Amino acid sequence: MLEIITFPFFQRAIIVGSIMAITAALLGVFVVIRRMSFFTDAVSHASLAGVAIALLVGVHPFIGALIVSVFVGLLVARLQRDGVQEVDTIIGVIFSTTLALGVLMISLMQGYRANLFQYLFGDIIAVSQTDVWISLGLLVATMTIIFFLFKPLTKIAVHEDMARVDGVRVHMLDTIFLVLLAAVVAVGLKVVGAILMSALMILPAATAQHIARSFRGMVVASLAVALIAMLGGLGLAAAFSLPTGPAIVLVAAALFVLAATRGILGRR
Repeated sequence: MLEIITFPFFQRAIIVGSIMAITAALLGVFVVIRRMSFFTDAVSHASLAGVAIALLVGVHPFIGALIVSVFVGLLVARLQRDGVQEVDTIIGVIFSTTLALGVLMISLMQGYRANLFQYLFGDIIAVSQTDVWISLGLLVATMTIIFFLFKPLTKIAVHEDMARVDGVRVHMLDTIFLVLLAAVVAVGLKVVGAILMSALMILPAATAQHIARSFRGMVVASLAVALIAMLGGLGLAAAFSLPTGPAIVLVAAALFVLAATRGILGRR
């Protein structure tokens, strides 16, 4: 364990993992409060379709994942604004459509595609210095947006109709939030993969609900849980030669079970 920490690839994994944990936890609080967990699943699978398309046409997978993820975020925001259907129905349609598209694109590939498996299940050990800068830039963008828009985003999360009454520009902020969320999911694919990305965002916030007594406290608790899960998962993966993505998510799940159990026992 002490020896592996000295390797540059593991140091990059710790840096990128910590950055993505903080970023996902910040947004995850709003996702959980607004009951948008299904949206992150839809975007994760949509980004997988973007990865498959990018591999087929010969461009970098991250570009395909980012374009498709942001497109899905904008599409959901537009359809939600037009009120053509309930948002959960819209997300369900997009989820199934993009998943089918991704499977179709994958079936058209020939031979073994290492990059595809990396984006499916995550491989944080393989992150590059470029990934460090991308994730850092995304964290700065996320923290800046949350800092300046924390109050109106909180109003929307707690009660959307009251936010409108208070003069909050709900549709515009929704679009900004959904695009940012989509970008975080796309970048996070390389950390834990498309299959587990939504868990990285949802589990820390869900755990924080059982710990915190205020919204701000929930944000702080979510950040702490995300960092513990990320570093603990990396440590377990290094110590027992486990895949990193599942190890991180399972540590987060264990923390959730502990917090939920404590909450249940505390109410008795």
